[in-house]
Amino acid sequence: MPKVLEQKLKLNNGTQIPIIGLGTYKLTDEQETYQAVLTALKNGYRHLDTAQYYGNEVIIGKAIKDSGVPRAEIFITSKIWNSDHDYEKALKQVDEILERLQLDYLDLCLIHWPTPKRLECYRALEEQYQAGKLKAIGVSNFEVSHLEELLQHCKVKPMVNQIELHPGLNNSEVLAYCRSHQIVVESWSTMMQGKASEVPVIVEIAKKHNKNVGQVCLKWAIQQEIVVLPKSSHEERIISNAQLDNFWLDDSDMYSLFTIPEQRLGPDPNNFDF
Repeated sequence: MPKVLEQKLKLNNGTQIPIIGLGTYKLTDEQETYQAVLTALKNGYRHLDTAQYYGNEVIIGKAIKDSGVPRAEIFITSKIWNSDHDYEKALKQVDEILERLQLDYLDLCLIHWPTPKRLECYRALEEQYQAGKLKAIGVSNFEVSHLEELLQHCKVKPMVNQIELHPGLNNSEVLAYCRSHQIVVESWSTMMQGKASEVPVIVEIAKKHNKNVGQVCLKWAIQQEIVVLPKSSHEERIISNAQLDNFWLDDSDMYSLFTIPEQRLGPDPNNFDF
């Protein structure tokens, strides 16, 4: 099994999170999602990332049950969707997420986007954390301004911030702020939503190391101790996304990847309407 699948980072409450996990956004076909989770777990993945918004928690819960992998070995994340950021709704949604996943606890629960009711939602997460239903809590798509506000009001410091981050958007300001406050950063769209193959620098580095462009993007993040969540439903791609042990991006590679012009692929956390 690739060593990267055993590599973990320590959150600020002592919980350990695997540095690579299976992302499940847009995995909505029941059979496809079920097989993807089983395939990932069979091949050594021990981290699954889902969300209320993804609509696949029930089937992921079934796949976990059927996998035969002990619950304690799997790190499972979900997120509270924007429409449920009222304090009472968020409290209830944690229980409903656990019910859909057939779990007694979540390893990590995040606020999906920084809505106007984000502080209410976080207060609910703190309460469920204190109750033992959540082993870690955090946020997603929070910019520095959102984090500054949260740190002024929270009782429990967020452990994770999941953000868009890839060689085309290194998000250095948010990354530096999180590091200075012991908040682990997770990357979404690490492989640039298929656009990495259109970036000559990434293609060149991939050829140099005899790897594909997705593997280069994942390695770029992992070498910075950023959690990655590559999504795939294909067995060969799930396996190849973890084949990252036998190469290393040197200083010149990393420098080249940091010089790619910045381009956000997803919504702007300061300007979204959903």
